[in-house]
Amino acid sequence: MTGRRCSLAIFKRSRRPHSNTKQETKRPSPTITALHSAMFWFGFFASAGLFAAVSDLPQAAALSLPTTVGGVSRRDLLIGGTAAVVTAGSPFALPEYGYAAGDNNLPIAVLGASGRTGALCVASCLRRGIPVRALTRTGAWPPAKIDLSVVGFDGDATPTNPLLTVCACDVKDADSLTSSLLGCRAVIYAASASKAGGNSKDIDADGVIAAGKACLKNKVGRYVVISSGSTTRPNSLGFKFTEMAVAGIMTNKRLGEVGVAEMYANNGKLSYTIIRPGGLDEPKVKTVQGPSALEISQGDVLAGFVNRADVAEVSVEMALSSAPNIQNTAFELYYKNNVVPVDKKYRKYLDPDNGVVKRLTAITYDELFSGIKANYDYLGDP
Repeated sequence: MTGRRCSLAIFKRSRRPHSNTKQETKRPSPTITALHSAMFWFGFFASAGLFAAVSDLPQAAALSLPTTVGGVSRRDLLIGGTAAVVTAGSPFALPEYGYAAGDNNLPIAVLGASGRTGALCVASCLRRGIPVRALTRTGAWPPAKIDLSVVGFDGDATPTNPLLTVCACDVKDADSLTSSLLGCRAVIYAASASKAGGNSKDIDADGVIAAGKACLKNKVGRYVVISSGSTTRPNSLGFKFTEMAVAGIMTNKRLGEVGVAEMYANNGKLSYTIIRPGGLDEPKVKTVQGPSALEISQGDVLAGFVNRADVAEVSVEMALSSAPNIQNTAFELYYKNNVVPVDKKYRKYLDPDNGVVKRLTAITYDELFSGIKANYDYLGDP
């Protein structure tokens, strides 16, 4: 059996001392916090060459949802044995799974599979032995300049691989989406605006919503959307700089999030998860750092850097999971060693004992994800 090619229409976290006596956690001064925050965003956007005056952007009431809208382990989905494979430079064992018959043989579809994050999502599925459908605008895969080994995959990345199906799919075409997502167990939306693919309205708003509708129509169990941190914070530097870099992209990403949340209300067992990565860093060590390096929070108040390999790994883990607490929700993802508030008014949430925003860290994915709250969007201002 061979694969098929089809053409279907910043700040380091304070740590508690190891003592039975509770000691006061030293919090950074507001001045130092503001400086670190400014340096974080300066460094991120300097790397993209984005030095220009940033004009005030209007608050958009249309971008808001209420704070709430409307654990089973991921192993419950996994039938068969588990093994581990270690990638060179990776500090932990990457998960690799075997599957028995049943729904687990259905593929995960990746929209935007030729992009830098989407391609790694496909490779991450292949490494695990999961059937995957790589959906690209041109119907070609793999992309020539993307190193798939950063997620531990060094196997056959051509349609001769029986686990891989490569399809042409245009997110601007509803019929193409419906036919391309038919028979999938989960969908990862990794597409974003590009010169060749389409503008931010077409891809980051309308495309996200159209793919969600196709998932619901085809009764796809899980829909995972890779969005961006600060989408709910129009006055933050992250929102303003990114909106300037690609006209309207943050506004449209937020419109896509809102549209997905609204359409999935009261849809039974079908669910979505929105991942909001921090700045997509391209460090010297590009391999997966794993759950012990990551932090998750909910509220869209904290940010940091994270590389695309870890975003891809978490996206696939979310697609595989049936845990109730990760359904119909959104969370932020970044490395725990350099965290900043998205706006100075949120600096109080850097304190691990703030009592409102949990800063989730753990050694395993199961532990890391267990603290996520379902049916959550962002933290409303008092």
